[in-house]
Amino acid sequence: MKIGWLHDDLGIVGGAELSERTLRAGAPEWADIVLCPPNKRPPEDIEAFIIQHCTAYPSQWIEVLEKVPVIKQNRDSWWSGSIVLRRWLLDHAKLLLFSSQLQADNYEHWYDNEYAVVPPPVNLDMFRDAALPDEERQGTIWVGRADPGKGLHTVLDWAWREQEPVDIYGDISIRYINFAELGGLARYHGPVPYNVLPSIYGAAKQFIFYPTHKEPFGRTVVEAWAAGCELMVDGWIGALEWIEKRPDDIGRGVEMFWSEVERTLKP
Repeated sequence: MKIGWLHDDLGIVGGAELSERTLRAGAPEWADIVLCPPNKRPPEDIEAFIIQHCTAYPSQWIEVLEKVPVIKQNRDSWWSGSIVLRRWLLDHAKLLLFSSQLQADNYEHWYDNEYAVVPPPVNLDMFRDAALPDEERQGTIWVGRADPGKGLHTVLDWAWREQEPVDIYGDISIRYINFAELGGLARYHGPVPYNVLPSIYGAAKQFIFYPTHKEPFGRTVVEAWAAGCELMVDGWIGALEWIEKRPDDIGRGVEMFWSEVERTLKP
């Protein structure tokens, strides 16, 4: 089956982008994936569409999408892009996919069509293998991209209040944060390659994450959990549902995703 795959390529690589690449790479043999950029009309023989992020896609795409079944992955909050296209997808997609039941129950846009809950794909083994014994671990870390809703400012407030240092890894887009005034309590290391992260988690005693917005999943929470960190978390985090209720399913994201796609497109 030839499947058109819509996704934004905005030059930013976060958890959602890593998940999208992994899902595409794990496509079964029956799925012939065709990448469909926003500025080019897709082939006429596309039999279905899977849509990840589509901020760059205009509402004119509706005339193409309405011809075949569409599956929409609602991976993160959707704050920009075509409102008309977004509304059409939520009304007409044959299946909506959410990263947690928390996200599905509290989604910021109204919908009433069929949905399924599937965890983003995370290679837990690479984080488990990096975990050091408890007596060799030390310090508190925060990992992520510092979008406003990720709560880095709340973590820094904790560090100053408790006079406890935090090692910070990731892309800090909030340039007005003054790390220097916190002295050694905020140690910013910048972005690191993904294959380096397991050793960072594995050597840390605690992982801290206080998002100020609902977190649909929270990939870093699962990575830290798999690496044996003590979780210092607050707020609504979808990953905690998986950890507490369905831990064995966390590593099955690719399998569960394509199972739902096959069930929907090949009943």
